[in-house]
Amino acid sequence: MKKLRAKEDTLKDFSFYLNTDSLAEDRMVSDSAFTKTLVRALQVKNSFYYPFDSVVGISKLYAPDTSFRIFSWVIAYDDYYVRQRGAIQLRTPDGSLKLLPLRDFSEFTEKPLDSVRTRNNWIGAMYYNIIK
Repeated sequence: MKKLRAKEDTLKDFSFYLNTDSLAEDRMVSDSAFTKTLVRALQVKNSFYYPFDSVVGISKLYAPDTSFRIFSWVIAYDDYYVRQRGAIQLRTPDGSLKLLPLRDFSEFTEKPLDSVRTRNNWIGAMYYNIIK
Protein backbone atom coordinates (compact mmCIF):
# COMPACT_ATOMS: atom_id res chain seq x y z
CA MET A 1 0.00 0.00 0.00
CA LYS A 2 2.88 2.35 0.82
CA LYS A 3 4.43 1.74 -2.62
CA LEU A 4 1.14 2.51 -4.32
CA ARG A 5 0.65 5.74 -2.36
CA ALA A 6 4.08 6.94 -3.47
CA LYS A 7 3.30 6.04 -7.10
CA GLU A 8 -0.06 7.79 -6.78
CA ASP A 9 1.65 11.01 -5.67
CA THR A 10 3.90 10.86 -8.74
CA LEU A 11 0.96 10.05 -11.03
CA LYS A 12 -0.98 12.98 -9.59
CA ASP A 13 1.80 15.38 -10.61
CA PHE A 14 2.22 13.94 -14.10
CA SER A 15 -1.55 14.00 -14.65
CA PHE A 16 -1.71 17.64 -13.59
CA TYR A 17 0.97 18.67 -16.11
CA LEU A 18 -0.43 16.37 -18.79
CA ASN A 19 -3.69 18.30 -18.57
CA THR A 20 -2.51 21.84 -17.87
CA ASP A 21 0.97 22.51 -19.26
CA SER A 22 0.99 25.27 -21.88
CA LEU A 23 3.60 23.58 -24.10
CA ALA A 24 2.63 20.54 -26.16
CA GLU A 25 6.14 19.13 -25.82
CA ASP A 26 5.88 19.20 -22.04
CA ARG A 27 2.41 17.61 -22.14
CA MET A 28 3.87 14.79 -24.27
CA VAL A 29 6.74 14.28 -21.80
CA SER A 30 4.22 14.18 -18.94
CA ASP A 31 2.05 11.69 -20.86
CA SER A 32 5.01 9.40 -21.41
CA ALA A 33 6.11 9.62 -17.78
CA PHE A 34 2.52 9.13 -16.59
CA THR A 35 2.12 5.99 -18.70
CA LYS A 36 5.39 4.45 -17.51
CA THR A 37 4.62 5.26 -13.88
CA LEU A 38 1.08 3.89 -14.16
CA VAL A 39 2.36 0.58 -15.54
CA ARG A 40 4.93 0.35 -12.74
CA ALA A 41 2.25 1.09 -10.15
CA LEU A 42 -0.07 -1.53 -11.60
CA GLN A 43 2.74 -4.10 -11.41
CA VAL A 44 2.48 -3.97 -7.61
CA LYS A 45 0.66 -7.09 -6.41
CA ASN A 46 -3.10 -6.54 -5.86
CA SER A 47 -2.96 -3.04 -7.39
CA PHE A 48 -6.33 -3.81 -8.98
CA TYR A 49 -8.01 -2.80 -5.72
CA TYR A 50 -6.13 0.48 -5.30
CA PRO A 51 -8.38 3.40 -6.36
CA PHE A 52 -5.82 6.11 -7.29
CA ASP A 53 -8.43 8.63 -6.11
CA SER A 54 -6.12 11.65 -6.00
CA VAL A 55 -5.14 11.29 -9.67
CA VAL A 56 -7.50 13.74 -11.39
CA GLY A 57 -8.05 14.27 -15.10
CA ILE A 58 -7.85 10.51 -15.66
CA SER A 59 -10.90 8.25 -15.82
CA LYS A 60 -10.67 5.12 -13.66
CA LEU A 61 -13.74 2.91 -13.90
CA TYR A 62 -14.52 -0.59 -12.65
CA ALA A 63 -16.81 -2.94 -14.56
CA PRO A 64 -20.08 -3.61 -12.72
CA ASP A 65 -18.90 -7.17 -11.99
CA THR A 66 -15.38 -5.91 -11.06
CA SER A 67 -13.77 -8.27 -13.59
CA PHE A 68 -11.75 -5.36 -15.01
CA ARG A 69 -11.19 -1.65 -14.80
CA ILE A 70 -10.39 0.82 -17.52
CA PHE A 71 -8.11 3.84 -17.35
CA SER A 72 -8.55 6.51 -20.01
CA TRP A 73 -7.26 10.01 -20.58
CA VAL A 74 -6.78 12.62 -23.29
CA ILE A 75 -3.63 14.35 -24.46
CA ALA A 76 -4.02 17.57 -26.45
CA TYR A 77 -1.24 18.23 -28.92
CA ASP A 78 -2.74 21.57 -29.87
CA ASP A 79 -6.17 23.22 -29.94
CA TYR A 80 -7.36 20.95 -32.76
CA TYR A 81 -5.55 17.63 -32.39
CA VAL A 82 -6.07 15.31 -29.44
CA ARG A 83 -5.42 11.63 -28.85
CA GLN A 84 -6.89 9.32 -26.29
CA ARG A 85 -4.89 6.92 -24.20
CA GLY A 86 -6.15 3.95 -22.28
CA ALA A 87 -5.59 0.56 -20.75
CA ILE A 88 -7.72 -2.23 -19.34
CA GLN A 89 -6.54 -3.91 -16.16
CA LEU A 90 -8.02 -7.37 -15.63
CA ARG A 91 -8.61 -8.75 -12.15
CA THR A 92 -6.47 -11.84 -11.59
CA PRO A 93 -6.86 -14.50 -8.88
CA ASP A 94 -3.25 -14.14 -7.69
CA GLY A 95 -3.15 -10.32 -7.78
CA SER A 96 -0.64 -10.19 -10.63
CA LEU A 97 -0.89 -7.68 -13.46
CA LYS A 98 -2.78 -8.42 -16.66
CA LEU A 99 -2.88 -5.16 -18.62
CA LEU A 100 -4.24 -4.54 -22.11
CA PRO A 101 -3.05 -1.24 -23.59
CA LEU A 102 -5.49 0.49 -25.93
CA ARG A 103 -4.13 1.99 -29.15
CA ASP A 104 -6.09 5.01 -30.43
CA PHE A 105 -6.76 4.36 -34.10
CA SER A 106 -9.41 7.09 -34.54
CA GLU A 107 -7.65 9.04 -37.24
CA PHE A 108 -7.13 5.93 -39.38
CA THR A 109 -10.72 4.76 -39.62
CA GLU A 110 -13.43 5.71 -42.06
CA LYS A 111 -16.45 4.31 -40.18
CA PRO A 112 -15.89 4.64 -36.43
CA LEU A 113 -19.55 4.02 -35.59
CA ASP A 114 -19.96 0.94 -37.76
CA SER A 115 -17.12 -1.40 -36.96
CA VAL A 116 -15.94 -4.05 -34.54
CA ARG A 117 -12.73 -3.11 -32.77
CA THR A 118 -9.90 -4.65 -30.80
CA ARG A 119 -7.51 -3.02 -28.35
CA ASN A 120 -5.08 -2.51 -31.25
CA ASN A 121 -7.46 -0.38 -33.33
CA TRP A 122 -9.56 1.22 -30.59
CA ILE A 123 -11.67 4.28 -31.29
CA GLY A 124 -10.20 6.42 -28.54
CA ALA A 125 -12.54 7.70 -25.86
CA MET A 126 -12.53 9.09 -22.35
CA TYR A 127 -14.86 6.85 -20.35
CA TYR A 128 -17.22 8.27 -17.74
CA ASN A 129 -19.46 5.30 -16.99
CA ILE A 130 -19.72 1.57 -17.58
CA ILE A 131 -23.21 0.13 -17.71
CA LYS A 132 -24.26 -3.46 -17.36
